[in-house]
Amino acid sequence: MTTLPMFPAESSTSNDNPLPLIVASRWNFPLAHVKTDAGMMYAVQDWMRGLTGEEDTRKIWSYFKKQAIWSHVSSSTRRLPYLTSNGRKQQRDYTNDKGLYIIAQYMRITQDRPMLDEVRRFLASAGAFVDEVRREPDKLLDAVKNPDKLLDAFIEYHRKRGKSDSWIQMRFETKIKRNHFTAALNEFVADAMTPKRFATATDDVYTGLWGRNAATLKEQLKVAKNGSLRDHQPILALHYQGIVEEVCAQKLQQREEVEWGEARDIIQTVATIIGRQAEETSQLLQQDLATGKPLLAASL
Repeated sequence: MTTLPMFPAESSTSNDNPLPLIVASRWNFPLAHVKTDAGMMYAVQDWMRGLTGEEDTRKIWSYFKKQAIWSHVSSSTRRLPYLTSNGRKQQRDYTNDKGLYIIAQYMRITQDRPMLDEVRRFLASAGAFVDEVRREPDKLLDAVKNPDKLLDAFIEYHRKRGKSDSWIQMRFETKIKRNHFTAALNEFVADAMTPKRFATATDDVYTGLWGRNAATLKEQLKVAKNGSLRDHQPILALHYQGIVEEVCAQKLQQREEVEWGEARDIIQTVATIIGRQAEETSQLLQQDLATGKPLLAASL
């Protein structure tokens, strides 16, 4: 069964809405969508028009259909009713969410399409699997029963961002070390840990290692305020931060209980000690390890 086409409402940023409608609302373009027996389908030309800013996208869509990548979209594309701006009903091409993601990844980024790059990065950071879990939390239970699915999603996401397998491995390993660190803080700090305290502990790690807090590092790497700093750092930065957090976890485990101030002293001491070695490595490589950028010449 197919319902009539709909367009995003003002509330389309709700977490109950699928990712394509959130994109359409965020970048303010109409995206007709139809609920079918195969799931939600979206008007292809609305999507392409929204990403490119071009009013007539028939040539782009026609060219796309001639490419090899079309085989990945054709099976999920069908002709469905579409209401034009003048109220006429026509048959247009619709595809599912994954078809839209493939189209967005394939389309070229030019100076005339700055929004396309923004949308592509937004889609990459959200990811189809993450979107499904966001809208249907029960899917997460299935993923827990099959951890390989979560791991595959993690690897796929970072590969799409252009990260090497060695970087992905380090990112995964340091996530584990980070979990050890936060678990130790929860277990051995006498008074309750709060989100603010976790943020302070993280800043203690960064400040001891790099002489800069998270906000400064994000600014230097042009990471959004609510973005993940570690997803944008080079492999050596992840490595040293992981060492600090793992050593801190072990030091905290040696104590039955510590006050918050004592825990901070441990973190700052460990980060400073390892930071000295990181600085020597930085000078050896002539690279700011925290950001991967070259060091300024001493004469500058």
